[in-house]
Amino acid sequence: MKITTIKSFLFFIVLGLTACSSNDSDNDETTIPKQNSYDYYVDAAMQKSINQLGITIHKGSTPPNVEGIYKIDPFRCTMSNFTDALLGVTLGTSTLTLSNQNTAKLSVDFKNLTIYTNDSTNEIWEGKGSFISGEGNKFSILLHSNGELDRGSYIAKYQNLIILSGELDIQNNQIKGIKDVQMASIMSDDYGDPHTTLIEIGQGRLFTNSYAAVK
Repeated sequence: MKITTIKSFLFFIVLGLTACSSNDSDNDETTIPKQNSYDYYVDAAMQKSINQLGITIHKGSTPPNVEGIYKIDPFRCTMSNFTDALLGVTLGTSTLTLSNQNTAKLSVDFKNLTIYTNDSTNEIWEGKGSFISGEGNKFSILLHSNGELDRGSYIAKYQNLIILSGELDIQNNQIKGIKDVQMASIMSDDYGDPHTTLIEIGQGRLFTNSYAAVK
C-alpha cells in the first residue's frame, strides 16, 4: 500500500513539472507575424521610411477584387526620403498586373514592369501571394519584391518593400481603373550592391498618378 502511494505521489510530481515546463515554453516563444498581415512586411525601420514618404495605407480585411492589368502613365517620382536626382522626374510608363487574388488568405499576385523613357533601362517588381488589405473600393498591397535593374551591360539585383495603394474606379459593375495611385519602393536588401548603382537600405521613393486605366 505504501509503495502504491509513493508511486502515485511521484507520478503527480512529474506530471506537474511537465505541465509547468510546457507553459514556460509557450510564454518564451516569439510570435512570428503571418504573411497575410501588415507586421510581416513592415518592421520599425520600414515604418520610419513609410512615414517619411507619406504613402496612405488602407487597412481592413475586406479589400475589393483588384484583378486586372493597369497602365500607369506617366510613372513619376513625387517624394523621396533622401537627396534624389529623380525627385519630380517622369521616369516612363508602368504596366501593373494583379492576379490570383485569394479573399480568404488576403493575398494577390503582383507584377509591375516599368519601361524607362530616358535610357534603355527596364525594371520589374514582382511578388507571389502578396498581402492585400482594405475596405470598400480602397486597398493597399504589400510585398517583398526580388527586383532586377537591367542596365544593358549588367543586371543589379535587390530586394525591396513595395506598397501599392489606391481606390478602384467601378462603373456599371466593371473596373475602369485605379484612382489616386500611390506606389512606394523602399530598399530592404542590396546584396552588397557590387555595381554601386542602387540606393541605400531604408531609402525609398514614392510614385504617384491620379489615375491608372485598365489596359
